Amino acid sequence: MTISRSERPIPHMQPGIWSWLFGTTLGNAFKLLWWSLLAICASVVIEWVGMIWFWGPDHSRQILELELTYLSNYNKNLITGLYPSDLGAHFIGAASALVSFLMLREISNHLADGVVNGATQIAIYGINSLVNTIFIFAVRSAICVSAMTGFVLVGLVAFVDGLVERDIRKACGGIESAMLYHRSKRLLIPILFLSFGGYLTAPISIHPTLVFLPVMALFALALFVTAKTFKKFL
Repeated sequence: MTISRSERPIPHMQPGIWSWLFGTTLGNAFKLLWWSLLAICASVVIEWVGMIWFWGPDHSRQILELELTYLSNYNKNLITGLYPSDLGAHFIGAASALVSFLMLREISNHLADGVVNGATQIAIYGINSLVNTIFIFAVRSAICVSAMTGFVLVGLVAFVDGLVERDIRKACGGIESAMLYHRSKRLLIPILFLSFGGYLTAPISIHPTLVFLPVMALFALALFVTAKTFKKFL
């Protein structure tokens, strides 16, 4: 029995070095930019709806003041050598430049100087929530950048400890679990994305320690299990 040319399986082409390099550099940069814009849009919508129906017009400003307080209370990062407040000042400067470029404050003041009706008030709420959300996003981004070093430290400790447990299991002839390995490996990226994304878009102010400390423990546990249950022989 012969197989026609059209029925033959097409060999899978492996991506080249340039495709891999583009995906890991510019591709991830565009993904980060896209997720940042999506987080800002989600935060603005949540804050806008809340200002109209739930918590009033001063909610986002109060959240911003609390976030600035959290940022100023942190000491110098021992790995980067930077104070989170200094890093936040650079981020806030970039946010202020963006707000000035979009002329959001001028638009809000122009609407407030005219005849204020229901639709105009809703528009003013939306613009004010956008301005405050941009600054909140900048402050929280500085906290997230500072928290990344914590993930690196706990991840390194968990990875090394997991490799030690793997060597013990390999030397003792222990049973390896491919299912546990693959499931724990798949949890690593979602843990990071959900924690950072949830923190950046949270409509309430939560102390960063209460957010990232449990997530770091969960991330370390998943990485430990991944390294421990890695296949016995390479």
